[in-house]
Amino acid sequence: MSQVIEVDGQALLEKYGNGAPRKQRLRKNVQLLFLGLSAEETAPLITLLRTSRISPRGKQVNTEQEFLDALSERSWDLVLCTIDRGEFTSKQAISHLKRLDKDIPVIQIIPSSDSHLLLQGLKNHIQAVVPLDEKELVLINIRRELDHLDYRRRLRIAEASLAEAEKRSQQLMQSSKNAITCCEDGKLVFINDSFLDLFGFESKEQVLGKALSDFFVFEDRHELTEQLNALHSEHLSELLLQLSAQRSDRSEFTANLELSPIDLNGSDGVRALFRVDDHHVGHLLNEDLDYISGLFNKTHLQKQLEQITQKALRGGNDCSLIYIELDQLEQVRAKLGHEGSDQLVREISTLLRKTVNKAHLLTHPEENAFVIVFKDPNVEKAQQFAEKLCSSIAKTHSTTAGMEVQSTCSIGITVINDSTPPQDELLSRAKSAITTLREETKGGNGVKLHIPEAAINEEQEDEFEEIHRLIEEKEFKLLYQPVVNLISEDHSQQHYEVLLRLLNDDQGELSPNEFMSAIGDAETALKVDRWVIEQSLKQLKRTLNDKIKNTLFINISAHALSDTKLLTWLSGVLRKNKIPAERLVFQISESDIAISPRQAQAFTEKLHKIHCRVCIKHFGSAPNSDEVLAMVRSNYVKLDGSYIQELGKNPEQDEQFYSLVQQLASLDKITIAPLVENTKAMASLWKAGVDYVQGFYLQPPKENMDYDFFAE
Repeated sequence: MSQVIEVDGQALLEKYGNGAPRKQRLRKNVQLLFLGLSAEETAPLITLLRTSRISPRGKQVNTEQEFLDALSERSWDLVLCTIDRGEFTSKQAISHLKRLDKDIPVIQIIPSSDSHLLLQGLKNHIQAVVPLDEKELVLINIRRELDHLDYRRRLRIAEASLAEAEKRSQQLMQSSKNAITCCEDGKLVFINDSFLDLFGFESKEQVLGKALSDFFVFEDRHELTEQLNALHSEHLSELLLQLSAQRSDRSEFTANLELSPIDLNGSDGVRALFRVDDHHVGHLLNEDLDYISGLFNKTHLQKQLEQITQKALRGGNDCSLIYIELDQLEQVRAKLGHEGSDQLVREISTLLRKTVNKAHLLTHPEENAFVIVFKDPNVEKAQQFAEKLCSSIAKTHSTTAGMEVQSTCSIGITVINDSTPPQDELLSRAKSAITTLREETKGGNGVKLHIPEAAINEEQEDEFEEIHRLIEEKEFKLLYQPVVNLISEDHSQQHYEVLLRLLNDDQGELSPNEFMSAIGDAETALKVDRWVIEQSLKQLKRTLNDKIKNTLFINISAHALSDTKLLTWLSGVLRKNKIPAERLVFQISESDIAISPRQAQAFTEKLHKIHCRVCIKHFGSAPNSDEVLAMVRSNYVKLDGSYIQELGKNPEQDEQFYSLVQQLASLDKITIAPLVENTKAMASLWKAGVDYVQGFYLQPPKENMDYDFFAE
């Protein structure tokens, strides 16, 4: 184990951080068990998943004991098996999953389409049986099962949370100073001590089982019955009444009664809360207001959203949630303090109050955010309304200490309908739309509608032809992201990864993960590889006379491994331009090596002969990572990003990570950790003994190689 080093997180932040860290859109980590599949079969599956914004981590098992040991190690998301080849069968595996009550979907990958294997697999309770050569069908089924698994997990969490909330609610009702009773079919089944005190009873036995109407004067009983019926028939979340209640001694008092539906062990019930005066009404209104803006606050938004989403789930009540974030509020606060930012919020609040019709819900739940529930089923109207707001907010000025300030805004919209998620997810969708907008526009000042992932996939399929045209026309640009030495203080050489982006007609940037799947032939892929290498060498040549020695990490596709002419061309270009070959590090994906081990071995040996260096990226995602490491002679190993995303979540997994880094160090491999997002991850990587780090925490990809490696 690497020596434990006490790490000062703030010192790391000051030394390596580059301003406020921006987060990049990370892949979804997926833990896979490969049952009976060979390395040649698992590698293309891992590559397929990685092109679909999934970060796979796999483990290969072949025997019953290996399978059981793996199940006890961690939680798995998916089992991928093939036709039965050994003594341990997929049917036995499913039997173990049922016996251990493990909710892990199983997909069987068969060599080719076979109706008999399909029928047999489904009889064995396998979720899907898919031919290996049907790549798109494989991906669709994997995504579907992962989505279904996610829904089931969220449901279990929700059920557990609900049970805990009901238990807590029972405790709060019992200890409440307000009189509370719960009724089923109009009969009291629960009362708290405050109820006994309010109505003058000695024991609960005197009250339980009686009708709720018995506790009110005769003249008000009919109205109470009508309101209870309306509560159920109209699916109301709350009713407020003022009735004359009657104590045990027949004395009367005015009671403010709050009625709300409640679940009583699976049956519909009613909770009645008594207040003996109406002072609480103004108190609640004050609690629901934000003091700076004068608009409704987060508490009020949560209560109203709960009612709005419940109505929408029953159908016929579609509307839109408009989430508004100010783009420059933090800069205003940094310059003028809270007085300046508060004044700007007040000005914008005044604008919104004048612009937003009272039929819609207008709130200020966060310091930097406004939320409008636009109560119209037409989402196009919501978008048009949001665009007008965006333009108006950009023109709004406020004056503080003689200085005039303003801010643009970014607006995310998500639809509320009969398939709407819980309100936290609803708000997350709107915020996600804002994140996407700011990535596309380099700062915001616009409107973006949240599009479900399924619809995005369909749109991407329609865009493949357009992407292919852009590739043929070489509508590319290169970005550079620093790879920073975490261990050594020697910064005589500076390292950058070269990242390719494709520019669409709207000047948006697509990463290779988003457009490489549109490349259907090896020839086009090789053209892209050559363009990247050629442009990287031009950039490197410009810096040859500088004191700074830049080293570039260049990614190459799987097709390049079998191109015999590429390295001959590269060698000639290096020699002609007098570029030191050791300044180039070629990155090859672990799964590409596993798919074509002989070609990868020959290709990397030739790279070493011309003195270029080699890096294996995505290391640790394949079940046969050790074999891949042995196949190819590499200088660097870039760990799979899923390891870094999981750091600090599980002590046992952290120890496994430390052990992996130590193992690579013993093999004289230089380790690189990508996707570094925060100080906590940096501290863990320092402790583990990782050599280099890379990620948005240090610096996002930029068009220039300008990272300050010497910053203290």
